[in-house]
Amino acid sequence: MADFTLKAGERLDDLVRDGMRIIQRPDQFCFSIDSVLLAHFVRIKKKDRIADLGTGTGVIPLLLTAFGAEDVTGIEKNPVMADIAARNALGNGRADRFRVVEGDYCEPAALFPPGSFTSVVVNPPYREVGRGALNASEGVAAACHELTASLDDVFRAAAHFLAFGGRLTMVHRADRLCDLIAAGRVHRMEAKRIRLVYSHAEEPASRVLCEWKYGGRAGVTVEPPLVVHEKDGRYTEEVLAIYGK
Repeated sequence: MADFTLKAGERLDDLVRDGMRIIQRPDQFCFSIDSVLLAHFVRIKKKDRIADLGTGTGVIPLLLTAFGAEDVTGIEKNPVMADIAARNALGNGRADRFRVVEGDYCEPAALFPPGSFTSVVVNPPYREVGRGALNASEGVAAACHELTASLDDVFRAAAHFLAFGGRLTMVHRADRLCDLIAAGRVHRMEAKRIRLVYSHAEEPASRVLCEWKYGGRAGVTVEPPLVVHEKDGRYTEEVLAIYGK
């Protein structure tokens, strides 16, 4: 039987996929639908070696294993979250496919040699420092604002971790799409797939899912839009399918 012994401030939630459950700690940040959409957007190839930057609770690697990934490494700077992620891997019986490394991906050379992975996944802090109010919780603030990792840090780390021709997959704010494409090109990352995410069909896009190829040529596919909610607030059929419902 899986062991999900909880520590102070933690809770246990249902992850739905494969009957998995996940330990979360609200004062350190809990995952949102963005992580679920990102995991579903990732293209998983046989024998992929995948790194998840800033893995948090480990939700993205856990979902990737449900979609067929067999070798995922979650990198997490916060020791509290690294511990939670490792226990989530163990509790769900995924420790043979998902391991956690405690460390700062902004110092990639201290963690892994260049080209150690074929795929990098990241749900990074969305907001630049100075834009929007900082959350009172240090853990939540670091997850939302670029306090410990800038957009350039993310691309620089990915360029170090990826083998030539490897893929970087990210979810971010739609209004920063130009920043994303420009930052990628600085680090030899060419956007290859883009999908805009809309909370409601009649509203502007709120999120964007992007895949880059390290050393790729110019040329991008813009995929059909993803709408999260129906007019009455219910999830759309596509989102329900993504959740496995």
